[in-house]
Amino acid sequence: MKGRVVLAIDTSFGVVSAALATANGDAIAAFEADNPPGTQAETLPPAVAEMFSKADVQYEQLSRVAVTVGPGAFTGVRVGLAFAKGLRIATGAIVLGFTTLECLAAQVGRDNPGAAVAVAVDAKRGEVYLQLFSASLEPITAAGLMSIKSAARVVREHLKAPAVFTGSGAGLVRSAFDGSAKVELIARIDTKLLARRAAVADPNMYPPDAAYLRAPDARLPT
Repeated sequence: MKGRVVLAIDTSFGVVSAALATANGDAIAAFEADNPPGTQAETLPPAVAEMFSKADVQYEQLSRVAVTVGPGAFTGVRVGLAFAKGLRIATGAIVLGFTTLECLAAQVGRDNPGAAVAVAVDAKRGEVYLQLFSASLEPITAAGLMSIKSAARVVREHLKAPAVFTGSGAGLVRSAFDGSAKVELIARIDTKLLARRAAVADPNMYPPDAAYLRAPDARLPT
C-alpha cells in the first residue's frame, strides 16, 4: 500500500489493541489481544510489526501515532507512551495523546446522538475516574479521581438529561442521576475510531502527556 498512514494504540486497561488507517482515517488493519497485567511491552511491538507487514505498509509511511494516555493501569500507560514516542524518534511521526475517558465518550456518543455522556472508570478503593461530556462531546468537567460519593455529587450537579453512562464504574454512579439515562458498558478502546479521530485532530490539542490521575503504588526504597 502507498500513502501516509495513521497508527492508533491502546494499552491502558490490560487489552493490547492497535489499528492502522489511511491519512483520511479509513481503517486498513486492526489487532486486539487480552493480556495478563504487565505484559503489554512483550505483546505490542511484534503485534504492530505483524500488522504493518500484513497491510504491506512501511514504517516510513507513518505520519501520526495516536496513543491513550490514561487514566488506566500505570504500567500499561507507560508502555503505550514509550512505544509511541519511540516511533516518533524513528520515523518523525507526530504523536497525539488521547485520554481513555474521552475515547470512551466518543465511542458511546457515536451511538447516542443528542445525549450527554458520563464516563466513570472504577479505580478501586471506593474511587472512580470521572469526566462528564456534553451531547457535542465537549468536556463539562475536568477528568478527576474522586470518591464514589463525590462523583455522585458531580453527576447530580452537572449532568443534564438525556444522558448515557459508560465505563467500568458506570454502575457505581448511575443511581445518583434522577433524569433519563442509560448505561452502556464499554470496556475496550476502539482503536479504529481513535485512528480516525487522530487523522484530523489538531496535534496541539492532544499532547502525548500521561494522565495517570493517581500516583503509582510502587515506591523507590528510601
